[in-house]
Amino acid sequence: MTMQENNRIHFIIIFLLVSFNLRMSFSAADPLLVFLMRDLGLSVEGSGLFGLLPIMSLGIAAPLGARLAELIQPRILIIYALLMAIGGVAWRSCGTLSGLYGGTVVIGIGLGITGSVILGIVKQEFSGSIPQLMGAYTACVSLGTAVGAGSSAPVALALGGWRPGLLFWALPLLIATLLWAELIIFSPQQRQQLRTVRAPIAPLLRQSKAWDVSLFYLFRVAGAWLLVVWLATLMRRRGLPVVEAGLVLALSTTFQIPAALLCPHVTHWLGGRGNLMVLAILLSIVCCWGLLLAPLAVWPFFAGLLGLCLGSIFALGMTLIVESSADEGTTLALSGLAQGLGFVGGGMLAWAASPAMQMPSPDLWIAGIYSLFALCGLTFGLRCNRPGVCRV
Repeated sequence: MTMQENNRIHFIIIFLLVSFNLRMSFSAADPLLVFLMRDLGLSVEGSGLFGLLPIMSLGIAAPLGARLAELIQPRILIIYALLMAIGGVAWRSCGTLSGLYGGTVVIGIGLGITGSVILGIVKQEFSGSIPQLMGAYTACVSLGTAVGAGSSAPVALALGGWRPGLLFWALPLLIATLLWAELIIFSPQQRQQLRTVRAPIAPLLRQSKAWDVSLFYLFRVAGAWLLVVWLATLMRRRGLPVVEAGLVLALSTTFQIPAALLCPHVTHWLGGRGNLMVLAILLSIVCCWGLLLAPLAVWPFFAGLLGLCLGSIFALGMTLIVESSADEGTTLALSGLAQGLGFVGGGMLAWAASPAMQMPSPDLWIAGIYSLFALCGLTFGLRCNRPGVCRV
């Protein structure tokens, strides 16, 4: 194995470790929400805001990352952003409402900048292997989300409370930061790339392909977030026990991992990205209706299949951002636009659908709204397959 191949493998391993951390510290807080409400006097409305803050923070941070890359070398910027996220984790665990909300926002900004900027670096380093790396990226994000949600409560119990339990999640972030810094400092190839990157978003606003990619991302986020927020509640209303209702999302998240890893191979097998997009999105609609209307005994089948669909859709969305960009700067800008519009707009769309839970037959309303979001995303996703790339 040549030195260049060693350097590439080294980069990929650390890139995937950073990706593993991009949602884990967020998902680790959700299982502890009942303790936060008890000890901090958090109201139901406050807990709803706490649930919305991560996605809003990620959306605000994404275009900020593109702007900062013009002032700070992107590889160095990721170190600063990860350190910011570590500070946010520490602030969140201090035991006050201001720390809970403020720390969550700081974590979101740090991780949002990291997730946006790192795509441009991948474009510059591995332009010929984008589908495979975006599949692995998606799998690592999903795995980190599952690990955070699944191990948060046991970690908090082992450490003696939710405060040290929340602080613990600074440790994997710190490890990722140190390894990324080691990569940049000791790799001559990476040091040669230490330059600022011009990544203005404004030119993309005049390019239809940039809007297609961004709107696909928006409706992807809106549909996924709608299910994250309400699916467990609706399954409990249908009569599923509390533990099993929580397992619906856990099983779905778990199945996203193999789907993301296999996405490039399935795309090739089906004869193109558009075919997989149609299949995954239409099947996700079937799964949503199946979970909310089919006999409860078959929920594991629909939950697993939904995870396979969402993992494929997520991987396709990330691949579209990178492959639709001509260079590193455009990738940074398009990532900022798509993730900024996607997280903020998608989160707001999902939040705007909340009154449907007060309507008669809320399961029909939520399934119908998800179907609308999914079909809108499919429309814009298929438009992304037209020839051409975005440029800034």
